[in-house]
Amino acid sequence: MDIKKIDDNTWEIPRSGDMKVPGIIYASEKLIQKIKEDQTLTQVKNVACLKGIQRASFAMPDAHQGYLISFSN
Repeated sequence: MDIKKIDDNTWEIPRSGDMKVPGIIYASEKLIQKIKEDQTLTQVKNVACLKGIQRASFAMPDAHQGYLISFSN
């Protein structure tokens, strides 16, 4: 996934595909490396595709992959 460094603690996932707004991640260099290890950036990108989103999909320094729950019958 394309991610662009804006400044020391701000990163951007530029608009692409169905994204209505860019994704903005606030994290240090050390944190962004951890964030890249799971699906957090994909979640930021998915939120940027939601109907009605305005300026950007924002992720704070404590961003992490959400829990996946499976249901079986």
